[in-house]
Amino acid sequence: MQDNIFTIKDLSFSYGKQKVLDRLTLTLREGTITTLIGANGCGKSTLFHLMTKNLKTDSGEIFLRDKNIADMKLKEFAKQVAIVHQYNTAPMDISVEKLVAYGRTPYHTIGLSPDAKQDEEKVNWAMEITDTLKHKHKAVSQLSGGQKQRVWIAMALAQDTKILFLDEPTTYLDIRYQIQILKLIRQLNQEYNLTILMVLHDINQSLYYSDEIIAMKDGKIIAQGLPENIITPELVKSIFDVELNISTENGKPFILPI
Repeated sequence: MQDNIFTIKDLSFSYGKQKVLDRLTLTLREGTITTLIGANGCGKSTLFHLMTKNLKTDSGEIFLRDKNIADMKLKEFAKQVAIVHQYNTAPMDISVEKLVAYGRTPYHTIGLSPDAKQDEEKVNWAMEITDTLKHKHKAVSQLSGGQKQRVWIAMALAQDTKILFLDEPTTYLDIRYQIQILKLIRQLNQEYNLTILMVLHDINQSLYYSDEIIAMKDGKIIAQGLPENIITPELVKSIFDVELNISTENGKPFILPI
């Protein structure tokens, strides 16, 4: 049985007077790909930012294994959780290799020399697994959108964590690059046992590439579990306010968007 790697208890958050999350309780299982789904404004991005320490909770607690992340310093957290945000920027002239090397920052301490050999090994591995090693000397600005996304994932992998969070990793990519990125995410999970949490807008991609789905509506979790167990026409109607038929593809549910 897989252990719970994240546990959230009675989590609430508001922007001013607007309540965005309302007493959420959930668990994230180790070794799985879990995807947050829901209509725009349901609270999934806010939950993502709370779980990655970009926001502070109003009430409730988030535990990474047995430790409250509110008590963890950013460097300690970064040694356990790597994050790829939806919007990323880099200096125009920075090389792929140098950007990926920034992933080693949590392991560097002022006054102490970093382990250059280990840094090099982790950076090269991260570029190799993301198929960006061939671009190592190129400026990131010269790459296509899909190639850039691979570089940002490589930087996260260079952190050498067992948990990877991805916020809309396929946004703005054409379908070819979307599928390549999602297959890479599956590879990272299956071959390297990374626990992955991601936010996706494309519900069929969410269902096909995820082990677990967390469905949200109005700041609450209304379903969590295996895609084939929880996705029904009634749930889709509740989440997106539209009636759609559901089929199956390779044992996974598939929504017919017509």
